[in-house]
Amino acid sequence: MTKRIGIVAALSKPEAADLGTRIGTWLSEHGHEPVEERALSDTMNALDAIVVLGGDGLMMRAANMYPDIPLLGINFGKVGFLALVEQRDWQAALAALTHDDFTLEESSTLQATLLREDEEHDQGWAINDVVIRGGNRMVNVELYIDGSFINTYPGDGMIVSTARGSTAYCMAAGGPILTAGVRGFAIVPISCHSPIRTPLVASESAVIELVLANTHDASLILDGRVPTEVRQDDVVRVTRGEHAFRLVVTGSTSFYDAVRTKFNFQIRPDAVPSRRFHHPAGEVRGRRFGDRGST
Repeated sequence: MTKRIGIVAALSKPEAADLGTRIGTWLSEHGHEPVEERALSDTMNALDAIVVLGGDGLMMRAANMYPDIPLLGINFGKVGFLALVEQRDWQAALAALTHDDFTLEESSTLQATLLREDEEHDQGWAINDVVIRGGNRMVNVELYIDGSFINTYPGDGMIVSTARGSTAYCMAAGGPILTAGVRGFAIVPISCHSPIRTPLVASESAVIELVLANTHDASLILDGRVPTEVRQDDVVRVTRGEHAFRLVVTGSTSFYDAVRTKFNFQIRPDAVPSRRFHHPAGEVRGRRFGDRGST
């Protein structure tokens, strides 16, 4: 079956543009229709997927520009937690995509609304996080969940993160990693100047409200995009977004593999697990029963 597949390449990386051209040729040679980025807006409803050549930032921008379309990311960045495919594996990934030999992971997004006096201002939606960030001085952020006051957090601001975004700013600020399948949003104070700074995880159905309670400068930032000024008594309302982030996953890489490898999340990098277990792709990992492991 012929597929129509968009191609989005990082403008700042000539090697990404070069590979994008090669991918277009490969798709054509294999009976599929490549769609260049300049034509994507006219054909969004007819696209089967988009191949993104860049880093996680470009993946998020592509998801915002072309909502609900499955994205396959080829990593030209540093971490590559969303752009999972390494450059050397692009042909295998394309073959899997065109033969429907992949897993589609759908993640919830965040919708942000700024309430100022009697007006509501739609701020768009985020894949990773919605952040209130202070300037040079400490800000006081009040937190409400479903209308109930939780606490006031003096510090550098507050993060509301999706499960997908929990390995980004959320993790860096000391928040929890929400593992694959968790249906919740992490709420993480940033450098909170108070002993009461434990991160929370709220249900995806919750209405989360952040109120700037003092006069110091602050900004509202969605997925690192251009910030919006937040003033005293402004309310940032965060709810589950109407769009989903749809990630194409090929091969045997799992969420837990990615956490270990991308973030060096191992005490002993050469450790072999003592328990013999089956990987989702069918591979058996771990030492054999009866083998003696190192200590």
